[in-house]
Amino acid sequence: MKLNALLKTLGFLALAATPVVAGPSAPAPKNPIAPAPVNDDLGITASIGYDTSYVWRGLNFGSHWVRAGLNGSLLLVGGAAEDGAGSTSLLWDAQYGSLAGDQDHFMPGGAGNASFQRLQLGAALSHDFGPASVNLGYRYYRNMGGLSTAGRMNDGQEVSLGLATALGPINLTTSGNYDFVNNYWYFDLNASSTIAVTDAISIVPYATIGFGHNMNWQFAGSNGSGVTSQWTHNNVSSWTAVTTGIQVPIKLNSRATLTPYIAVNIPMSGIQNLPLSGTPSSAYSSVLFGGVTLSVRF
Repeated sequence: MKLNALLKTLGFLALAATPVVAGPSAPAPKNPIAPAPVNDDLGITASIGYDTSYVWRGLNFGSHWVRAGLNGSLLLVGGAAEDGAGSTSLLWDAQYGSLAGDQDHFMPGGAGNASFQRLQLGAALSHDFGPASVNLGYRYYRNMGGLSTAGRMNDGQEVSLGLATALGPINLTTSGNYDFVNNYWYFDLNASSTIAVTDAISIVPYATIGFGHNMNWQFAGSNGSGVTSQWTHNNVSSWTAVTTGIQVPIKLNSRATLTPYIAVNIPMSGIQNLPLSGTPSSAYSSVLFGGVTLSVRF
């Protein structure tokens, strides 16, 4: 009896130690799903740049413009998963620039110091429908330096409505801007196209044309005295200028891009017919200018 019990015990232990043989294993998937990448972007881009001339809405304000800025976007509604409804984002930016030299600076009446610094703060709601996007925005301009004091240049506040779309390889943008402080309208139309040279280098030709109604470039001349009394043009309703050029964005890495450019600004009747009043003729003449921007995405 003891021998039988011992044999049964040994048999049970041997059975327990025998590995379980599973059936045929399932084949590995041919296209395994990769883990979703971690999006560590904050949606913010910082930039610094230099322009040989500061041309704003067709008017050449002077040479050697140094600038820096921040801009970003925040998705509010929608996204790729929405059923064709598009997406709505909040766009924002902050920019600061200064004329670094004293060459050919614009100054109505030619009096006083022509130094100029400008701070811009903007925000817009943008809705992307797919074929086109629409922006509704606000922008504040804080103008400083000699143009603000001796030149009697006002600050500005604008509301704007913009549209962006594409016709084949051509990207089109247009906007209407109303400055309710200086009581003028400015409209523009821009066309551009991106031509890939390599994975890291592209060529972007572009052209912009502007039209002003009651245009005054924020020199509204509300007090009608001083320098502004010699250069008050609240009734300019005309084409301002055509600006055309070529940008060459160069991707330095996954986050940084260096963008040199060269352009020409060709004033039209709205600028050509302004009185010089002592200011350099370069403000109203065609100018070849260029610059470079370094931008980094965070």
